[in-house]
Order: sequence, then structure tokens, then C-alpha cells
Amino acid sequence: MSEELNTLIKLQKIDSLIISLKQKLEIIPLEIKKLEEKIQEIDKQFENEKKKIINLEKNKKEKEREIEDINEKIKKLKEKTSQIKTNKEYQALLKEIELIEENLKKEEENLLLILYNLDETQKNLNEVKSNLELKKKEIDEQKKELEKERNIINQKIEALKEDRKKLINELPPEFYEEYRELMKKHKGLAVVEVKNFICQGCFLHIPPQLYVEIKINQSIYHCPQCGRFLYYKPEEKLEEAQVQS
Repeated sequence: MSEELNTLIKLQKIDSLIISLKQKLEIIPLEIKKLEEKIQEIDKQFENEKKKIINLEKNKKEKEREIEDINEKIKKLKEKTSQIKTNKEYQALLKEIELIEENLKKEEENLLLILYNLDETQKNLNEVKSNLELKKKEIDEQKKELEKERNIINQKIEALKEDRKKLINELPPEFYEEYRELMKKHKGLAVVEVKNFICQGCFLHIPPQLYVEIKINQSIYHCPQCGRFLYYKPEEKLEEAQVQS
């Protein structure tokens, strides 16, 4: 294989790896954002449960005051019974007391329902709070791992850039310039393999004569359609056979 072609293949491998690592870097902030959104969602759930508690406490106090007022009213009505002179008035008063007592019973049942809901909501709140703390801890750990991964990737990219500089210095300037143009034109893929007569960049069927010349790998060839640098990679079996022979 020609020295220039070999250098171009190595350069392409490094650039492909850099592109792949940069794509991973772009994903990391999105993953961190998703984790933070999960925290916000749990915080929101916690705040909603707290609001429910506050409202139920308010309802409880109002209901207790209401029951207290009804009890006071019943007490006053019962005190009036000794002052009543006729049986008709007495019966009417008893009826009134009976109706108010029925209402009292209904309101006491409502109070019990509020107390039950308050108890259940408090349990939910405790559960959400416990889950919140646990989840926050897990997410913090995940964020740290992502930050660590980001640092490692940045270090890899910097190391690859150093290797890249060395390879560029080995290439004739005109080849590197052409390589750069092809990288821009084909979104990061300037050097491709030819496999079974097919350019792996644009999938053009390479003419037989050109294919034979590319297989020798002794010069620089381009795809007639996409213009990419082409190279041939021998099959492993063939390579083994060649080694054995």
C-alpha cells in the first residue's frame, strides 16, 4: 500500500473516531438535562402532596369549627326546653333538635373522611419524600458518572488530535487539502473501502479494471461518482492464505 494512502486511511480512522466521540459529548448534556427533569418532576409531586395536606388541614379546622357551632346550637336549644310552656312548642323544639343532630352526625362523618384523607396523604407525602431523597442520590451519582465520562472523552479527543497532527505532517499538502474538501462534502467520510466492486461511500459499482488497480493499493484512486479516496482491504482468509503461502 502506498504510504500516502496508508496515512489517509489512518487519518480517516482518527477523524471518524473524533466525530463519534463528539457525538457522544453532545448527548451527555441532554442526558444530564433528562436526569434534572426527573428531579423536578419528583419535586413537583412532593409539592403537590404538601398542598393537599395544607388544604386538608384547612378543611379539618373548618369542619371542627362547624361541628363546634352545631353542638353549641344544640346545647342552647336543649336549655330552652325548660322554658317551653306548651306541648306543641316542645315537640317542635325536639324536632328541630333532632334535625340538627342528624346534621351533626353527617358533619362528623365528613370530618372522619377528612381525617382519613389527611392520614393517607401524609403517608403519600412521606413516601414521596423518601423516594425523592433516594432518587436524588441516584441521579447525582449518574450525573457524576456522566461528568466523568465527559472528561475521559475530552482527553481521548485531545490525544487523537495530537496523533492527527503527526499524520497531517506526513501527508503532502495537496492530499490533505483534498481530504479536507472531501470531509466537508461528505460529512466526515473522505476515505472508504471498496468491497466486492462496491464503493462503501456512495455504493457505486466500480468498473472491473479500476477495481483491479485499487486492489493493488499502490496508488491513490478516487470513486468515479463521489470522488472519495478508495482503498481495498484484503479478506482475512485471503490474508491467512497469503501468510501461509
